[in-house]
Amino acid sequence: MDRQIDSSEILITADAHVGEPDDLNERLPKHLQEYGLKYSKEASDDPNHDPYGTFNLDIEGYSFRAEVVEQPTEIEKGKEFRTDATGGRDLSVRLRHMAEEGVDAQVIFPNGGLLVGSGTAPPEFRIAYMRVYNDWVWENFSADRDRFCVAAMIPTETVEAAVAESKRMIDLGCKTLFLPPSVPWEPYFLDCWEPLWSLAEEANVVLNFHVFAGNLGFAADFAHVLHMGEYEPERTRKSRESFDGIRQEMLSTTVIGMASGMGPVVHLTASGALERHPNLRFIVTEAEAGWLAFTLQQMDRMQDRRHIFLRKLSLKPSEFFLRQGHVTITDDPVALNNIRFTGADCYLWGNDYPHDEGTYPLSHEFIDQIRAALSVEDTAKVLSGNAARLFGFDLERLAARKQELREAA
Repeated sequence: MDRQIDSSEILITADAHVGEPDDLNERLPKHLQEYGLKYSKEASDDPNHDPYGTFNLDIEGYSFRAEVVEQPTEIEKGKEFRTDATGGRDLSVRLRHMAEEGVDAQVIFPNGGLLVGSGTAPPEFRIAYMRVYNDWVWENFSADRDRFCVAAMIPTETVEAAVAESKRMIDLGCKTLFLPPSVPWEPYFLDCWEPLWSLAEEANVVLNFHVFAGNLGFAADFAHVLHMGEYEPERTRKSRESFDGIRQEMLSTTVIGMASGMGPVVHLTASGALERHPNLRFIVTEAEAGWLAFTLQQMDRMQDRRHIFLRKLSLKPSEFFLRQGHVTITDDPVALNNIRFTGADCYLWGNDYPHDEGTYPLSHEFIDQIRAALSVEDTAKVLSGNAARLFGFDLERLAARKQELREAA
């Protein structure tokens, strides 16, 4: 490595991913395997065809073509598991990648599995797939909980299903529950979610709303099912036909997809869930945070100025969030500029390993920006302290093991 790492520095990425194995679908009941996640690389007779680029992803009857529109650079070829056939499952390779950046610990989310909920599979599949994935990822990473915190996928088909899988994973020792940022048919401001909020609070586990998940996958946009008319089934059919020709990402995938992170912030605050559950903690992941100061400001203004319909809260909405809410940042100078409004206790660093929009393997450039913008104390909170507090990482233990990672690089 070219860059020397101070052994006193501890880096915890609160956003990392692992590719699901091809045989994961075999764990599903046979009648549900057709809906499972499948990857396939595109073959070509063209000698200039890029083997690191275009691939197809099928999930729940929906086929997505990830088409590379520009030749990947050497750095980009190391992303998206292009040169790691194990998808991050080989821990020796994973630890070497962590050592390259001085990363000591990771919070791990699925990869293609983020899209479960975006197709036409029955609810039974989604519940079964998440259970199967949770079993697999726990088997592979729970033995090294010093370094890895598994985010358990929680089905939102029904509140009962969410509570059941949450209890199962909490009993195993899981520290964080991964939910989509939006559930259109039962939004998080509804009181029906009370059993899940109560469970998470009592078990002292963190709710984790990772954007680009569930129905807010590709071609994401804002919508509310209550504003759809009685001809919704026909509109849905026509919409699916319209999107059949779209097989690559659009700016709305990432930009509006990240903006969906506002949803849990506003809904959990304004519905009174944070007021009723003062020890409930949650994180919005992979949404950056430049929007956070604006959102907190507008919640406070609306709460102060509007006297029709709004539920009255005992504190300012921003005070509830700053007491209990958190957001990950990767490369967000706007969020750093707004630190005087938000403070540093709500930010967690994440490199989004190994996604194209993430910062691996050049994270140190952006970490240096954090160090330049924040005090030493606030920098330590963002890079490791807040994650250790929320996920139970032992900073002293990580410091002791840091040399192991350096030797693996």
